[in-house]
Amino acid sequence: MDLRQIQYFVALYEEKSITKAARRLHVVQPAVSMQIRRLEADYGVKLFDRTPHGVNPNAHARALYPLCRETLLNAERLRTMLRESSDQLAGELVVGVPPSLALGSLGRTLAEFHDQNPGLQLRVHEGYSANLLDWLIQGELDFAFVNFVDGERRLSYRHLATEELVVVIGHDTPWSGETISGTDLASFKMIAASPRNSLRMIIEAHFAQVGIELNGAIEVDSLVAICNMVQRPNWASILPRSAVPSGGIPAAPRVLRLVDPKITRSLTVAHQPQHEPSAAGELFIEFVSRSLRDQLAGGAEG
Repeated sequence: MDLRQIQYFVALYEEKSITKAARRLHVVQPAVSMQIRRLEADYGVKLFDRTPHGVNPNAHARALYPLCRETLLNAERLRTMLRESSDQLAGELVVGVPPSLALGSLGRTLAEFHDQNPGLQLRVHEGYSANLLDWLIQGELDFAFVNFVDGERRLSYRHLATEELVVVIGHDTPWSGETISGTDLASFKMIAASPRNSLRMIIEAHFAQVGIELNGAIEVDSLVAICNMVQRPNWASILPRSAVPSGGIPAAPRVLRLVDPKITRSLTVAHQPQHEPSAAGELFIEFVSRSLRDQLAGGAEG
């Protein structure tokens, strides 16, 4: 067996679907079928039972799977060891980020990380937490920064930061003070994220606990559009503090602390349990964590 056959076997074993295995491996379906048929023919053993609903591993496959999984892990350890033995990190890192992180200081963090690690190819994909989790399960990302929402048990999570959600309004909206309550916010025209956005779920759960119903005027999933729309008098939205543009940007809104209810979100690093972040990944996570801590500390002081 060569490494490619092992990869195809493990993907099909875990996905139990040629379509899903092909998507995970970024190949066409016939390529998966051909590799598995060739493997079975080479050794004269049947590994999967084909059914109208997918493929089921048989006893031979179940015995083979732990050995193949360990082989892939060892191959990854060898690659990591060779990369770490070099003076500079090399290879590729594929990372997922939510819009709330992308709009903050991520651009500066990416540039600084590249300047210090020019031999590492970094690919960053933006998406909502639900999409990022799907991409992780399909093997399209090395890891992702996501809002922690209890539910997806197939992944491992590591806490990165806890931050407050704040209210953003325009500078032409009359409001005295630096805080606002949920009851007062009910009189504003609220811009909310769509139901698929995990932040929407977090916000609605907290307001439901205190019995407050917000005036949801419009649903917008673009943070840039939200920051522009709240410039209109008496419009508002609720965002993570790190997602709010700084005062140096023309469209930067005014920020108010939300009290009663006070809402926080937990930003985590998610990855497949069998694929811990590499040395390059750990370094990038530290870069993002440090940048986020500095940004949140600056926001608290402001």
